[in-house]
Amino acid sequence: MIKQALKAFSSWLVALLLGLSFAAGQAAREKIAFVAPKIADPLPFKMGETLLYEISFAKLIFSGTIGELKLTVSKPESSRNSSPNSSPNSSMAELIQLNAEAVSKGFFPTLFGMKVRNRYISIVNQTDFGVQTSTKLLTEGKLRREQKTEVNSETGRVTYTDRNLALEKSPPTVKERPSPVWVQDLISTIYFVRTQPLNEGDVVPIPISDGGEVYNIEVVVGKHQEIKTSAGKFKTILVNAKIFDGRYIKRSGEMLVWITEDAARIPVRARVKTSGTTITVDLKRVL
Repeated sequence: MIKQALKAFSSWLVALLLGLSFAAGQAAREKIAFVAPKIADPLPFKMGETLLYEISFAKLIFSGTIGELKLTVSKPESSRNSSPNSSPNSSMAELIQLNAEAVSKGFFPTLFGMKVRNRYISIVNQTDFGVQTSTKLLTEGKLRREQKTEVNSETGRVTYTDRNLALEKSPPTVKERPSPVWVQDLISTIYFVRTQPLNEGDVVPIPISDGGEVYNIEVVVGKHQEIKTSAGKFKTILVNAKIFDGRYIKRSGEMLVWITEDAARIPVRARVKTSGTTITVDLKRVL
């Protein structure tokens, strides 16, 4: 059971903060005419923002820390590497790079040899916050993979490429599917939700692209609560991410996220409950 919880950590990154290694739900087969929602201006986060989280699990008598998660906002790497004397690319100037790194930590990952260091990179357009490219660099024990999704908003198609980096001669798996012209991934969803008004009772529909498929989830905004993490006390807005029961994950479960009610809209806690296991992601500090 502990090993299952660790596998949940390793492949779930975040479920809005981590993803669970459970079978995915039913993908949206039809082409969806999804209208890009209004985005807060200015954005609630700035370039360089870095958030550090601790990930823990609990099941029956077992509990403990299993990892850390770091979220950062930056300029796209190609923009950072450009010459200061060169003319800025106007389209590149409109892009934001969202980064996440999940690393195993603590007694249980060491005990079961679950060494994990996964990186996730999302490139979004800061005007409508639509995802352009989404990359997963997965290192889980001997497993090393690169999974890249490219969204063509003009044709309404998504191309997914999966490469096994441990076998250089292995050909990549490529698939192409219909997609909404505006779509999110697991990482960008965290930041997109922060750009929304989050009034109690609001229901925010979000199409998510993952593994070459598109899933339709909803975020339901709940009441205001005050909570405490190692980073301090926070007045928050409780958000229920509807990802279970076939929407994105087949099995039943619950995912709650607490987001600060101030202008920064920082996620300070996420909690996933399913199959008797609870995974909690708590903010440690803002770097």
